[in-house]
Amino acid sequence: MVKCIVISLCLAFGGMLAPKATAGQALIALVFGKKLTSDKLHIGIYLGASESWLQHATGQHPRAALAIGAYTAFDLAEHWQLELDIIMRSPRGANRLRYENYFQPPEDSMLAGSEFDRKLTYITFSPLMRWRISPSFGIAAGPQIAVRTVARDIFHSERENGTLSYTYDARDDVHRLDAGAAFDVQYILMKGKGIRLNLQFGLGLTNLYKREGYSGRSRQILLGAGIPIGHK
Repeated sequence: MVKCIVISLCLAFGGMLAPKATAGQALIALVFGKKLTSDKLHIGIYLGASESWLQHATGQHPRAALAIGAYTAFDLAEHWQLELDIIMRSPRGANRLRYENYFQPPEDSMLAGSEFDRKLTYITFSPLMRWRISPSFGIAAGPQIAVRTVARDIFHSERENGTLSYTYDARDDVHRLDAGAAFDVQYILMKGKGIRLNLQFGLGLTNLYKREGYSGRSRQILLGAGIPIGHK
């Protein structure tokens, strides 16, 4: 169990120091994974496809992007497992919101009334309790804490001579922390010893916005693969 805590702290601390350096955080798992993995401790890198949207955002389309992270799982008993998922790049937000959802109108009046994309990026920490129905199949649930690293509104409008765009830095309008819950379904190849396939739903439970009169909660679906490191 001490090994589980060590690798988790390394990943979390590295992610907080350099939230944009997702490749570097994956290397931490590679360096420490082979040394710390045991029969009960499982460590790996996570790659996934994310689709997200925002509650109460009119006219929105889901935002699709790549998620990168790592996992640490510890076998507690025959059917129970404690897992910590750390997604160093967890893309959220939504695309093509209606103009009425803006925080700040664009400086160029030619963009007035145009749609925009709200691009949010987080580091998420999800301690999950998993019930392993079989060596390959399991379900899990637990709390989720998300730390915002990026918040941008990108306005865009197609013109005859190209695309007109404007980016607004929305970090002062979006809370740094977002608390929620995560629900996960997992299938592991090779009778529980291979690549992990996960379908996870992230449910934000707190209002994302600082501004009075604005209300919204994050929703995210992750479909990904966990690549084990140093399996014995």
